[in-house]
Amino acid sequence: MADTEEVVVYIMPQKIQKQRLKHMKMAALKHHIMLAEELKENVTHIVTEYETSDQAMKVLKLSELPQNTHLLKVNWFTDSIKARAPVQIQEQHRIPVGDSVQRSQQRSESPPPNHIPEFSCQRSTPLKHYNQKFCEALELLQDYAEMREGDDNYMRALAWRRASCVLKSLKFTLTNINQVKGAKDIGKHVEKVLQSILDHGTSDEVEKVRNDPWYQKMKIFTKVFGAGTKTAQEWIENGWSTIKEVQQEYTKGDWRLRFGLAFHDELMELVTRQEADNFTEFIKHESARLLPEVSVELCGGFRRGKSKGHDIDLLFTHPLKGKEHGFLPHLLSVLEGRKLILCGKWNKSTFTEEAMYSDSKRTKNNQLDHFEKWIGIIKFPRTWKRSVSQEELFSDEGENIPLNESFEDLEPAKKKAKTGDLSPQEIAAQPRSWIARRVDLIIAPYDQYFYSLVGWTGSKQFNRDIRTYAKRTHNYAMTSHGLYDLTKRTSLPAKSEKGVFDLLGVPYFPPQERNC
Repeated sequence: MADTEEVVVYIMPQKIQKQRLKHMKMAALKHHIMLAEELKENVTHIVTEYETSDQAMKVLKLSELPQNTHLLKVNWFTDSIKARAPVQIQEQHRIPVGDSVQRSQQRSESPPPNHIPEFSCQRSTPLKHYNQKFCEALELLQDYAEMREGDDNYMRALAWRRASCVLKSLKFTLTNINQVKGAKDIGKHVEKVLQSILDHGTSDEVEKVRNDPWYQKMKIFTKVFGAGTKTAQEWIENGWSTIKEVQQEYTKGDWRLRFGLAFHDELMELVTRQEADNFTEFIKHESARLLPEVSVELCGGFRRGKSKGHDIDLLFTHPLKGKEHGFLPHLLSVLEGRKLILCGKWNKSTFTEEAMYSDSKRTKNNQLDHFEKWIGIIKFPRTWKRSVSQEELFSDEGENIPLNESFEDLEPAKKKAKTGDLSPQEIAAQPRSWIARRVDLIIAPYDQYFYSLVGWTGSKQFNRDIRTYAKRTHNYAMTSHGLYDLTKRTSLPAKSEKGVFDLLGVPYFPPQERNC
């Protein structure tokens, strides 16, 4: 980090919305970053939304920068706020040198819109991309449309999401609307929002939604485990504005809502990769004792390279078909014996051959599947937040199920949680050595495994597009259970994850490039 005593920052107000500028100044004050209200000799860092040095210098009425003064993008200021002190200047913080002619030449080197593949499953989409501020705006509008419900709003939300996916795949930062004009999924409405952000740093439509009291409440309430848009809307209609009010007044709801409200603060805290890895290693250890050669794969956002997530998805299979039968109830019994299960629900497999093609229809949640699974909340020892030794992780403390017992004779505990006479709120209020974490455990037969691996890795939009691509290009129905040729009425097995892509004729992208 830079020496805070030497840093004086001047934020150029041009192209920055007034409210945003106010927030920036408040953040600087909070973290003791010295600001100058105008450009003076003591200013060391000039922050601007202008794209080139020539544009900024023209507004500043300077022919050259004062000695030891840096002209920087707003991302330097954002990074400094995150770090709570001025950070060292990196290349990505610097404003490009040159004028609008040079920038136009640079833009002409960017791929034209017709070179952007139509479907997101045909494009590499890394976790870190060049167009964060544009995608954040479009996804906020998507989020709002999804909350409004109804078919029209669903299609509107999907349109915002698809546009965001296009921007995430670009290998350059959007600086001119012509760079994406005419590209599929970049319509007139999207162009209008993007142009506003290019011109002013934000969009009035986006800011209107962001500051909408109804949207702000919905954002809070829909994050509760077990709460959908209908439940959140009901809470708003009851006049509630905070989680605390709901916790005090709401008496209905299934097990998910009761525990979701009681442990809301913990469940809102993102699970770290270290916790996910510790839990995965623990489950692998226990699973190997129960069923040798069982495969355990950490899926979801963690498999796509994320360092934090809302929950942990573990996918299980066994290379010998049928060997997986009864395994999950046995594993749950072991977890229960070790007092790690807070609450949850076990679902039997509902798979039939019809499931091979029935889920391909576009729906709000097209990742629904028919696998045997357990969805619930696990008690994570707080020690799992750090790297722990194998001795700590694989301690034999706790009650164990005899390993010679038949899997078929075991059923998950009837109770969803062994809470005694305590309510979820009372459990949450107790002094504890553990923290609540959301976990999904999924069992996939080996002949469906590589399709389930693609499906449970995501992202949701990647799955949606690869399934749409399969139908439109090949008349195949693709689900997490397999690939089905609708013309020949037969399934197409895959022997690897790459084999799934090969059967569809699309480039194989590793999980880290499926973050659309």
